[in-house]
Amino acid sequence: MMAPSSIHRYVGILCVVVAAILSKGNALLCCRTTPLHRHPSTLISAAGHDDWYIDDDDDDDDGSNGSNEHSDLPRDISYAKSDRDLSYNSDDNEHTDISTESSPINNPDTDNRFYFATCIPGLHEVLANELISFGASNVETQGSSGVRFEGSPKVGLKTILWCRTAHKVMELIASSTDSGYDYKSDYSEGIRTSNDLYQFCKSAVHTPSLLGDGSGGLLTLSVSTTYASKVPKELCHSHYTALTVKNALVDSVRELRDDSERPDVDVYDADVPLVAVIRGRRIDNGRRRDWRQRERNHHYEANFQAEEEESLVADVDIYRCLHSGGSAHRRGYRKMSSEDSDDAVIHRAAMKESLAAGLLLQAGWDKLINAARGDGKGAVLVDPMAGSATLPVEAALIACDMAPGLSRIASWRNGDSSRNPHRYPPAIRWKSFSDSETWNELLNEATSRAMAGMKFAGSSMENGQKNVSIYCNEKNPGAAQLARSSIKNAGVTRIVSLSQGDCIDWDLEKDDGTSSTIPSRTIFVSNPPWGKRLSQDIDDSWVNLREFIRREAPGCEVWVLSGNKDLTKILRMKKSKSLAIKTAEEELKWLQYHVFKKREVSV
Repeated sequence: MMAPSSIHRYVGILCVVVAAILSKGNALLCCRTTPLHRHPSTLISAAGHDDWYIDDDDDDDDGSNGSNEHSDLPRDISYAKSDRDLSYNSDDNEHTDISTESSPINNPDTDNRFYFATCIPGLHEVLANELISFGASNVETQGSSGVRFEGSPKVGLKTILWCRTAHKVMELIASSTDSGYDYKSDYSEGIRTSNDLYQFCKSAVHTPSLLGDGSGGLLTLSVSTTYASKVPKELCHSHYTALTVKNALVDSVRELRDDSERPDVDVYDADVPLVAVIRGRRIDNGRRRDWRQRERNHHYEANFQAEEEESLVADVDIYRCLHSGGSAHRRGYRKMSSEDSDDAVIHRAAMKESLAAGLLLQAGWDKLINAARGDGKGAVLVDPMAGSATLPVEAALIACDMAPGLSRIASWRNGDSSRNPHRYPPAIRWKSFSDSETWNELLNEATSRAMAGMKFAGSSMENGQKNVSIYCNEKNPGAAQLARSSIKNAGVTRIVSLSQGDCIDWDLEKDDGTSSTIPSRTIFVSNPPWGKRLSQDIDDSWVNLREFIRREAPGCEVWVLSGNKDLTKILRMKKSKSLAIKTAEEELKWLQYHVFKKREVSV
């Protein structure tokens, strides 16, 4: 038997939380009506570049792209209430349909849906492999920051519960490029104006199954927009484009009712969080352009720009997000503001949890854990420059088989919504999608796996060493405080050991004189300072890292994240593999090295 520890307390709290909320039954089960129209997966077209990345931490935007300017990365601006919106009261869910008298829903195991998941650019292959493990079919990467896939509603629920690298998981509900659907007008030639967008949304989206028609209640909604490229001027403002989509849908519902009621907007925890993806493209108007005349004649320049605008149209895809409560990259063990608790507050520029998990999966940490479960030879991870310990904590959660969705449920605190959005995700509130019973079964299974995983990780092998050992070190006192806070909040203090000091002085030798590492069962990972993270002794940090690796990692695999190739040269090692990652404006490389054992020279 294992001694009581913070891991056991964490599991106990988690189990109590999950058991308590499972006992509530089907309180939020929505009535099921006509299913949404299905669309072929080919409708989700790839733009061929990183046009799907959505960064939910970008809160400084004012909601506008400017009059005719578009960034390379998409915008994700939540729709803010206007004078057309009804007020939302979180204390009374009068607009949420809780009727259980309904037509049968589709089988959650066999009903095929079409999904799209986004991730940090560069992690698309890792995300695709995760989706395949959940039972997804027809998995296809789109650019370097998105994956489209098909599967049942149960596959969708598994994804939002278990996926470690996804930021958004969405289901396609309408596309302007769908020529197989009998819209009132043909939108295959593109959408030019806000009125075109309004009419498309009214005709393409089946609102009774999406939001309700009033017979059993109405679901709340929110709308955000994502731009993949330059679009017509009338659609370039993210706020008003989202407003147009919202107005079209609520007006459709109001037209079905005698009392003209319509759904409310909830920007915090909407029952139906919608994402409108706007892609610009040009059509040939048959006119020849004389480029030399354009250079000579300023009047021709104005005409040329007018023709350019005339040839610009947009394709629109409407998705609904299966989860709410922010981006799925968050786990809940980090403290994002001083109001959360007295713990240290994580820096905004800290490594995202999804990035850390993706890098670890790329490094094969999950495979090493599975091998340790099978042969009992253990698994070790070492991080000599841990920072706020995102890599060690994510490694521990993978080792403990803890679903990210469970961490979000257990760590949620009553904020802008009275309902835990992670326990009751939008997907189980939808009509004709899934039911709470399927979701509860997945939560029960995940809880059992977490308990078994934590017991395995914290148990000892015959030689006294734990099945899973994670050692990390950090020199900076402030970062070390953040690391301790994250390790404690994640409940992994039993398997994650933190030291403070320079890695050049960090010795992995145990008291009995043996090394803490296990030959061929140890992975070294590091995210040393680089680029905008410059410090006074940055070169010395890399030199010390090099000497630490040479001393402690012979015969082991080493992975280093770097955004500066000149600093990487300080290691004086030949890389075995590299993965390109893009985060914010930084181009990064996740570099693999094999450190060979020193040969003994006989004299």
